[in-house]
Amino acid sequence: MPEPIDPLLRLPAAELVAAVHRGDVSAVEVTEAALRRIEARADGHAFITTCPDRALRRAARRPSGPLAGLPLAVKDLFDTAGVRTTYGSSIFADHVPSRTAHAVRVLEAAGAIVVGKTNLHEFAWGVTSQNPHYGTVANPAHPGRVAGGSSGGTAAALADHQCTIGLGTDTGGSLRIPAACCEVVGFKPAFGQIPVHGTFPLAPSYDTVGPMARTVADTALVFSVLSGRPVPPARLAGLRIGVLAPTRAEADLEALGARVEPATLPAFPDELMALFTAECAISHLERFPSQRERYGADLQQKLDAAQRVPAVDYRRGLLALPAVRRGAHVSPAVDLVVSPTIAIEPPPDDCWEPDVRVPLTQHTRPFNFLGWPAIAIGNLQFAGPETDVVLGAALAWETAHR
Repeated sequence: MPEPIDPLLRLPAAELVAAVHRGDVSAVEVTEAALRRIEARADGHAFITTCPDRALRRAARRPSGPLAGLPLAVKDLFDTAGVRTTYGSSIFADHVPSRTAHAVRVLEAAGAIVVGKTNLHEFAWGVTSQNPHYGTVANPAHPGRVAGGSSGGTAAALADHQCTIGLGTDTGGSLRIPAACCEVVGFKPAFGQIPVHGTFPLAPSYDTVGPMARTVADTALVFSVLSGRPVPPARLAGLRIGVLAPTRAEADLEALGARVEPATLPAFPDELMALFTAECAISHLERFPSQRERYGADLQQKLDAAQRVPAVDYRRGLLALPAVRRGAHVSPAVDLVVSPTIAIEPPPDDCWEPDVRVPLTQHTRPFNFLGWPAIAIGNLQFAGPETDVVLGAALAWETAHR
């Protein structure tokens, strides 16, 4: 019989924060509940490292703020002072940073309690979170299927009620793909909106930090703290929405007052992908190929190929990207675009990652190229040039379908 989930871990973030502020429950009680759940579900490999002593000390200080007492799962790509940070790699198995990443500091200052560091695809370059060093992340929503990547551990921890809020990164879909696979929510902010300081780089021209949670409302709350922006009003009525690929949402969007029509994104020059790949190679120059044998098999294959990107293609990508972002447009002009988050069902957890990489990223990667905000509500993705429009539409969708 599966172990029961503590009711505290089922509460929406705002309700749990309110209960902590009222004194109905203490941050220590909430933290203890999360740590018990994490320990009981350790065979799912959602976490690489937990930090119970640190978490309970912080909880005992009676945190205040908009995230007071919320158990926070942090992708193990973010530095955390005094807590092992592996980047999903055996090379950094004993690495303990002396600093904490900007985004983690902001969330802790708002009262969140880091309960541990979540598993990920090695060095965040992969879409399945099959980690050869720390185990394949189990998918609580679809057992036997991948949890998505690279922020798969955070998505799985949320889906399994091991935490209330999460923090991840997204370079080609790494927040949104796991959200689709595990049926949670992942928001990729606009490029540059949240500082990436203290996060191990993958491809700096595309790397983005963002929040994850079980609901849009909770995700929007965490983003508000990270960005200093108020949560926007929920709104779909009156929006013009372009459908990039068919979903099951079109009729409901129209019923909620949106105008829905087919749309296409611009064609992207091949050099944008060359830039991504070359930057991945540059991020690993100190270790690859000199420590090639310490990398997993799929990452070895990717980095071998990345070494061969012509310098002229890399340079062309650097020149092309700003122009693409300045001239980004949808045809016809719309307020928002919608698509599935991923083009296939979550693959089996014994798949070969390079075989499923393209169908899992084809709907997500364009918004890393464009630098637009994009949110995955399970396998439904909203994106567009304006943050408040994207989040407002997602909030309105959730309100209608709660």
